[in-house]
Amino acid sequence: MNCLKRAYLYVTRKKGKSILLFLILLVTATFVLSGLCIGDATRQAQMNLRKNLGGAFDMTINYSEDNPYYRQEESENDDGTKDVLMYSMKQVSPEMVANIRNITGVKYCDASTENLYDGLLPIPGTVPVEEEFSHCVTGVGVWRSSEQEFFTSEKLTLIAGRHIAENDTHSAIISDVLAEKNQIKLGDTFTITGGSKKEISLEVIGLFHANVTEKLGAAVTSYDKIQNHIFTDIASAIEAENSVAVQGFDDVKVTVDDPENLKQIMEQVKHLPGYEENVYTIVADDEAYQSAAASLSSLDGLVKCLLIGIIAVSIIILALILTLWGKTRVHETGVFLSLGIKKGNILGQYIAEVLLIAVFAFAASGITSNMFAATVADTLLQQTVQSNSLQDNAEDDTTMKSIDMGSMLEDEKAVSPDIQISVGIEDMLLLYLIGFCIIVISVTISSVSIMRLKPKNILNSMS
Repeated sequence: MNCLKRAYLYVTRKKGKSILLFLILLVTATFVLSGLCIGDATRQAQMNLRKNLGGAFDMTINYSEDNPYYRQEESENDDGTKDVLMYSMKQVSPEMVANIRNITGVKYCDASTENLYDGLLPIPGTVPVEEEFSHCVTGVGVWRSSEQEFFTSEKLTLIAGRHIAENDTHSAIISDVLAEKNQIKLGDTFTITGGSKKEISLEVIGLFHANVTEKLGAAVTSYDKIQNHIFTDIASAIEAENSVAVQGFDDVKVTVDDPENLKQIMEQVKHLPGYEENVYTIVADDEAYQSAAASLSSLDGLVKCLLIGIIAVSIIILALILTLWGKTRVHETGVFLSLGIKKGNILGQYIAEVLLIAVFAFAASGITSNMFAATVADTLLQQTVQSNSLQDNAEDDTTMKSIDMGSMLEDEKAVSPDIQISVGIEDMLLLYLIGFCIIVISVTISSVSIMRLKPKNILNSMS
């Protein structure tokens, strides 16, 4: 009779022990499978978070004495006051923006420069402005308007026409309300005057609608209203200003697909042709991702520690129970030895007995772990979110006396994705592998006290 048949007969005869062992293995498998599912879900949530939030960095002009192209000019007003104009004679060229956009992993490249233009009747603001600025609108010179942050964030929606491309000239996109007030329609041409007092004509190639409005009671000048922004190609912006202070872009916001590659892409930008260390400043803008990822990263580490702890405790508990049961099987072991059955064969029977029960217990754990894992994941995520929120607020303000936990949780949940728990085939296969290791180790440990004895000693103890 082989060890598998003996194992089957033992399990079917000892129904009480078999049921108890089934329950123990079911609980063990539920904990292990829950840990595996939560770990998989956490890693998937991290990947989704990276795709949804992305990352960005700002490339701006360095307005300091370290910049060899930095200039500072003073001009005196009629009332005796002085204005200071700070600018750099070297700015970000359209060619450099194109090179940045061509880097693998770059999603958007929002290059822009802002100036005030005269020539249109603006939508009134909530704050009075001086007479010389009463007819001014904000002109935004762009590389590609489709990659401008207002449009990518859907604060503005293009409702007619097309976006400005990098090779366009004398083109503009204005708001629908500004066009209506100035009786301008798609395809019309209007005239603006820049800082050089030179008039240039722009063709309306697109109309946008603003999806955001200022808060009630907010102080907003007319030229700061989003409806009074006009987007032009960079060539028109340079022509309108006709100044060494405007020869390119002074701000480039680069959005990347994966925030994990943010530093690598920033380094690539620093090695592009025309880049000079003291002329430009590059600053990472990934606080939203880092804040949200901290919770999931902490949860991932916590789940791994819990999984290791569960496996260790399972081995200890199962080994102790099998050791206690093994003391009652000394007579059985002696009989097997007297029949010439080797110790390895006997140990294989003991392992097979537990495995026969484990097959069904592990299969049943697929049902129990779903509900348990979802509850544990929600609890752990909430705890890690609270912990990170408390830590961040403590770093920002060590004198804070009270913390509004509800508002912090709402802010974190706004950027932290839900963890979706599901048991997959890979999880079940991994459970059976881990479970097999737990059973082999536990049975081996519990059988050491008997298996290390010689057959003669076992038979003597029986008598």
